[in-house]
Amino acid sequence: MARSGKPSAELLAMLREEVARKNAKGELLGSSGLGSAGSGVADAIVAANPCRIIALCPTAGEDTGVQAQVAAYCPVHKRGSGNLICCEYITLRGTEIADLPTLLWWKANPDADRGLFQRLAETSSSVIIDSSSFAESEAELLMMQSLIEEGIPIADLNWRRLAAWQELAAEAFDPPERRAAIREIDRVTIDYEQGNSTQALMYLGWLASRLQWRPVAFKQEEGDYQIKRIKFAGADERVVEAELAAIPTADTGDVPGDLIALRLNSTNEKADCGTVLCSETGGCMRMEMKGGAQTDRFNQVTPLFDQVTEQLLGQHLQSWGRDMLYEESLAVTAQMLKLAKR
Repeated sequence: MARSGKPSAELLAMLREEVARKNAKGELLGSSGLGSAGSGVADAIVAANPCRIIALCPTAGEDTGVQAQVAAYCPVHKRGSGNLICCEYITLRGTEIADLPTLLWWKANPDADRGLFQRLAETSSSVIIDSSSFAESEAELLMMQSLIEEGIPIADLNWRRLAAWQELAAEAFDPPERRAAIREIDRVTIDYEQGNSTQALMYLGWLASRLQWRPVAFKQEEGDYQIKRIKFAGADERVVEAELAAIPTADTGDVPGDLIALRLNSTNEKADCGTVLCSETGGCMRMEMKGGAQTDRFNQVTPLFDQVTEQLLGQHLQSWGRDMLYEESLAVTAQMLKLAKR
């Protein structure tokens, strides 16, 4: 380097030789990583627009993995512009991978910028959402159902939070002496944390889809508990009534709307189907107050301490195919919610 601060001729020659050598080996693709042709296009773009350019450069031959190159480039313009406009270049090089699934994790509400969401969803193998973040739970659950009907595969991470509740309810009726009694269930009570009703609605949709209940009425009551009352017609035309209550809690945690407790019961006092599932002592006590404490079977759900979205996402990526049980349950949930609009 000369004392003037400018590189010497020898240094420039050495740098040019090194760049040429690495370009020949495919280690670098020029200052931006896009090659000579790509750099011209990139320079024209960045001359007026700050941007991030991502270049995908497939290579032939043996698969040696994917190489990534990141560069920040701020070209100096000779026309005397006072603004320095910079661009970030990201270049990915590697052999082509056939039939690679494309998963879209949409962290915003699905109705935000619907055009962009629709375009991305149509080219994805699976669209991943978390309904615990829905601002308008009922309207956005209906939108999820409409997307599934359009052929877009949806995966809701909040649905995975219901697994323990579903498994314990099924186990409660595994014994042969109780298996027939499940058809006697005609009263359902579900308590959930105030703030988001998607878990409670999807759980009821799952239960109704398994027991072949058909939604016939939906009523919303305003008040401290925002109670939803849903009526179903059972397979034998038995009238089934469900009550969903949003319970105010001091600490809702990171996931709003988690289930607190639920009770399955029957107006037939001789039926052995009384079952209570609860996640904490308070939830169990509230269900005991409704009666049946001497005959109901209680089972406490082990608290999972706010299954955060990122952890559930990692689990989903291990088996990301379509979940038919979720789709069937959501279809019944949507039928319930459509009744509320009548």
